[in-house]
Amino acid sequence: MLKYFCSKTITVYLAGNLLVSLVYADNCNFSGATLVSGEDTDFILCGDQLPVNISINFRDPDMMDVVYLQSLQRCAVDDKRNGFHVVLNARHVGETALEVVDSMTSQKICSSNVQILPPQNQEVPAWHNSMPLEDARYLDVNGIRTRYFDRGKGPVLILVHGGQAGGANNSAQKWEQNFTELSRNFRVIALDRLAQAGTANLPAAEDYAEYFARDAQHLEDFVIALGLRNVALVGHSQGGWPVTRLALQRPDLVSCLVNVDTVMVPDNMELMREALAFILYTARFTDPPTGPTIHSARRAMALRYPSGNNITTAKAQRVANQYQSPKTAVARKHMAALRMNPLHPSFKALKQQAYADFNSGKLQVRSLVIWGEQDPQVPLGLGQEFNAQLAAANVATKLVVIKGAGHAPFVEFPHAFNKQIIRYCNDVR
Repeated sequence: MLKYFCSKTITVYLAGNLLVSLVYADNCNFSGATLVSGEDTDFILCGDQLPVNISINFRDPDMMDVVYLQSLQRCAVDDKRNGFHVVLNARHVGETALEVVDSMTSQKICSSNVQILPPQNQEVPAWHNSMPLEDARYLDVNGIRTRYFDRGKGPVLILVHGGQAGGANNSAQKWEQNFTELSRNFRVIALDRLAQAGTANLPAAEDYAEYFARDAQHLEDFVIALGLRNVALVGHSQGGWPVTRLALQRPDLVSCLVNVDTVMVPDNMELMREALAFILYTARFTDPPTGPTIHSARRAMALRYPSGNNITTAKAQRVANQYQSPKTAVARKHMAALRMNPLHPSFKALKQQAYADFNSGKLQVRSLVIWGEQDPQVPLGLGQEFNAQLAAANVATKLVVIKGAGHAPFVEFPHAFNKQIIRYCNDVR
């Protein structure tokens, strides 16, 4: 839900147990804001005149606590003002006042009245704890210990998450909203990709120079190691690369290919200009220098998921934990040293070859392209262009746009997403 207070000075995203308020008033006016008793409420405080350090005082100290305070070098993608990410937790229902104070001079910057609402009875989502770690399985894939989840019976569907080695926001559990429902129609397998989450890193630092090629090979080797054939593949974001490569190289193993807000889009820099600004902002300015916290990770999710749906503290904790893992830190170090990302020449060459393969008729399986209508990271126009290029290469392809969704429509609108997968990938059998 998107709600405005004070004529564009405050924006509130309310979804489940997340409340994020973006405050753009130069006088840091919180007036009109509401909190829910017992819940953390996130405010982004911006202003040209804000000092380097602030503290927040309450008229009734027993009614509220400051549970998080992070300095921001930039408040938003298009807002270069400095600011603060403030998280408040209200203890009691009622009205109280707070004031923002310059910590160095004790000068009051502003004061506001806020309302605290009664606790809300929130239903636990059906997908909660649908992929507990105790259900994980492990498989040696050509020397790489690979973690995966496996449930259901019937035709095989493999879910491949996004991100890259050294990242913190992706793992097989990213599909927890989808796993149970899809397992009623498929044998669903979701794996941690190479050098991510619970799957082992590459053996040597120099191996990361071929990360993208090895990542794709790892998926192929995983499918072969499990003795699978005629699998439906679903790849999100950077996970769109290994699933597409497998469909091109081994059509005998694949029956259906689904790209979700995929990295396989054409290199149209005009369409990517705003998205690159967003990517740079989220990479540099959402987390503190020491890495993601629960609260900064929740904010980053809110920026990527404009609907605000299915953002939880548990997910944010997983991001923070994965970032701090020594294994993740090693992979992150090697990837950073090589500046290895989708803009690296090695990946551009692989993607160029994939497009040559499209045009030569090598993509022989049916294609489904699913996109979030409001994806700030890979804009819908690129998804439309990708699907059009597949169609021009005589690939049987279909584009589905999930309204109101951002970069991960399978997270924000899982039932609508699952419905498309079930309908399309069952039709090909």
